[in-house]
Amino acid sequence: MFVSKLAYIGANATDVSAWKTYANDVLGLETGADSTDRLLYLRADERHHRLSVHAADNDDVAFVGWEVASHEALEAAAAQLEKHGVKVQAGAGHELVERRVLELVQFTCPYTGVRVELTVGNEVTFNPKFRSGRDLSGFRTDELGMGHFVLYTADVRAAADFYVRALGFGISDWVVSPEGVQMAAFLHCNPRHHSMALIAWPGAPRKIQHVFFETNTLDDVGATYDLCKQREIAATTIGRHPNDRSVSFYFRNPSRWFIEYGWDLRTVDPEKFTTEKYVLLPGIGWGHDGLRNLEDSAIAEMATSNSK
Repeated sequence: MFVSKLAYIGANATDVSAWKTYANDVLGLETGADSTDRLLYLRADERHHRLSVHAADNDDVAFVGWEVASHEALEAAAAQLEKHGVKVQAGAGHELVERRVLELVQFTCPYTGVRVELTVGNEVTFNPKFRSGRDLSGFRTDELGMGHFVLYTADVRAAADFYVRALGFGISDWVVSPEGVQMAAFLHCNPRHHSMALIAWPGAPRKIQHVFFETNTLDDVGATYDLCKQREIAATTIGRHPNDRSVSFYFRNPSRWFIEYGWDLRTVDPEKFTTEKYVLLPGIGWGHDGLRNLEDSAIAEMATSNSK
């Protein structure tokens, strides 16, 4: 595998100030000292940041950043992408400074339209230590990376195949309809069950569905759920996924897409794991009431907001 872990995610937002309050009070992340009114750096561990929020005229993912092990691995990954017909460009100097990395190459994913960055030398800030914005024990990251994200694509089979062939990802499992239609693919690049997932939805209202953080304790999930219910931003109940086995729930962010907090996510052995399949049927997991209608509520909320 060329990629070793998910490094960071950048989000465009029309209201950065709302994200700043939300990140501290709800997410329990720490605002970086070098944040500005137009660029918000959010810490979850010893990395300079895991999530960055950029002032823009849209509310969607801006880019995703992956780590590779070395300069040589970065060159090899770029060469492999070029072999698959993907144009790769070196990051500009100001982008290296903004992302806090030593090296960066980027390309546009041909199946999601999202800017993807491969990086070496992500900045570590071990002192001062990460301090949550509220009573939260912290997040499971380290060798597993930031967490995971989910994107929409018109051709989920081709998109998953691209990441396997071009960057060496493994497919943990597929979710299929009762009729056998492949609806979603979950991909790993290290022992975390998945660092990326792709959902089939031609004409989706945005590129991203959600970003996932794994908390250190089940209490972190429960307390966050209670907080989100109080603020009326919980999008689902707590439940357990049948594939990654995490106990989690989804909630809305100021940009009207979703964050998922979960605990005890399954790990796999990338060298031995074989792809699995799950049929989307009632009762396949427990809880997560509202998950099947997740986007209906988001689209309705966007329509209401845009009409004001």
